[in-house]
Amino acid sequence: MTESFARAVGRRVLSRATAQELGLVARLLIDPGRTQVAALIIGKGKNARIVDWDQLSGFGPDAVMLNDEGALREPADERERRAAGGDLELVGKRALSGTGNGLGTIADVTFDPESGRLESLLIGNRDVPPSSLLGIGSYAAVLDITE
Repeated sequence: MTESFARAVGRRVLSRATAQELGLVARLLIDPGRTQVAALIIGKGKNARIVDWDQLSGFGPDAVMLNDEGALREPADERERRAAGGDLELVGKRALSGTGNGLGTIADVTFDPESGRLESLLIGNRDVPPSSLLGIGSYAAVLDITE
């Protein structure tokens, strides 16, 4: 089964221990080197909290489950603060080749909801392998693609 960033954003996050709603998925933080989702960002602005992917107990079509709310934490470093602020958002980001040529805009990203492993980047009408992702900045994502 495949999931997409576009469908994941806005999904409810629940505590399995208390059945309490903890917030909504605002963003997904990517680890480009491992080509997978590293964490979810719950909420926005100063209220944004992070939950590491390995702290999830389930990523379903209706909700994301955590064992308990203790898994939520504040952004720990500059990268996580930038991600919480939207600087490292992948969907909607301009895509550039390693030589600086424009490739289009990243329309969506698909991933495996079990492992968090990225499956594809949708740029225009083509699927691009996530292994081509070199880095994500505030202006663009850089991909190892020749155009």
